[in-house]
Amino acid sequence: MSHGVLPWPTGVEPAQRCVAARGLAAAGVECRFICVKDDSPRRRGGHARPRPRDVLRSQLRATVRATILDAAEELIGAKGLHGAALAEIARTAGVAVGTLYNYFEDRDALVRALFETRRATLRPLVLAAIGNGKELAFEPRLRQFMRALFEAFESHRRYIRVVFEAEHLKPTGSHQDLIAAIDEIVAVGVAEGAIARPDAELLAIVLSGSVRAVLMRRSASGGSFVDETGPLVDLVLDGARVRPEARR
Repeated sequence: MSHGVLPWPTGVEPAQRCVAARGLAAAGVECRFICVKDDSPRRRGGHARPRPRDVLRSQLRATVRATILDAAEELIGAKGLHGAALAEIARTAGVAVGTLYNYFEDRDALVRALFETRRATLRPLVLAAIGNGKELAFEPRLRQFMRALFEAFESHRRYIRVVFEAEHLKPTGSHQDLIAAIDEIVAVGVAEGAIARPDAELLAIVLSGSVRAVLMRRSASGGSFVDETGPLVDLVLDGARVRPEARR
């Protein structure tokens, strides 16, 4: 078996090579030639591992695609959906506009792909926030859940900006896990006698709406999501009306 440097697959633009080379090098990818005997399964049409050139092509495409999505997230978050032209996204990603269109039909397709990709990394964090603390009483469980939830969103801050810029492209049903978790926590409060049953549904609505409001306002202003956890829970549970003792 001989080894050597694998040439780039045909049809790969120089700009794509630069983008992919950086990504593959960062990932520690090494490519080699493999000599194949005439009677090998590869020649006979049997089951065989993918050819190194095919592996490289797949890795190259994945790297370029991820780079384009990163550039789109950055520019849409900074300039808004209509301020982030595809030409500027391509330039930021280091590829030609034609290359961008090889990956995404139009801007809507690009944004939908961004939603899909980022949701795949954010959703496990949200599910972890939902699953933790189920042994706790209502209020400490609510506080822990809200903090973990905002920490998850904080780790995807640029994506949150994109969500509010392109809500019409967001997948339907993306908040169902969150709504169900809040309903479950409020039900614990009702069972403990901490929350009046007639108020339970409205409290769940207020909590879910408050999460959205914090994300929208703080992503625009630059404030921390996590820092709002305590004050938000206090406000929701205790109310905003000034108490007589506070007026003195």
